[in-house]
Amino acid sequence: MKIRKATESDVEYVAKTVLNALDMDTSDLEWVKASCADPKSMYSWNKALIAEDGDKPIGCIISYRGDDYLPIREYTWSRLWEGVDPEIIKRSAIEAYPGEYYLDSLSIEQAYRGHGLGKELMRAAIDYGESLGYKRFALLVAVEKPRLKDYYASLGFNEVGKVNFFGHQYHRMLLTY
Repeated sequence: MKIRKATESDVEYVAKTVLNALDMDTSDLEWVKASCADPKSMYSWNKALIAEDGDKPIGCIISYRGDDYLPIREYTWSRLWEGVDPEIIKRSAIEAYPGEYYLDSLSIEQAYRGHGLGKELMRAAIDYGESLGYKRFALLVAVEKPRLKDYYASLGFNEVGKVNFFGHQYHRMLLTY
C-alpha cells in the first residue's frame, strides 16, 4: 500500500470519495466530477491524496487550507449545488477558519476498512498541512455517527462545538499541536 498525491486521472475516484463522505449514491458521479476536475474547487483532485494497493485506488482524503475556505466554498457551491437556495448555503456553518488545515472528505473501500488505512490517510494529510505551517486541523463529523466521532477522538481530535451544515447537525472537531 502506498499513498500519493492525486492526479487529474483520479477525478472519478475523488468524486466517489466526495459522494461517499456525504452518504450519497455513487452510481451517478457525473454531476460532481466537473467540480473534482476543476483545480479551483474545494473538491479538486489537486487537494486529494490517494491510497493504492498496487495500482488500485482503495482510499482517498481531500484536504485544504482553511485560509482559502470561504472563497473556494463560494466558488465550488455556486457551481456544484446549482438550484440550491443561496440562503441555505449562507446559513450553513463555516467548516474551516484561517489558521486551520481542513480535512474535508475521507473514504476507504469497504474491503480495506478496519486495517488502519483511514488513520494513515489522515496522518498523510496532517503531515502535509504541517509542511505548510499549520498546527490546527479541523473536521466535521455527523452527530448521528458517534463511532466516527470516537474514531477521530482516538486520533487526538476534540469536539469544540456543534454546527448546522445543510440542515444537519455536526460535531466540529479540532486537533492542535
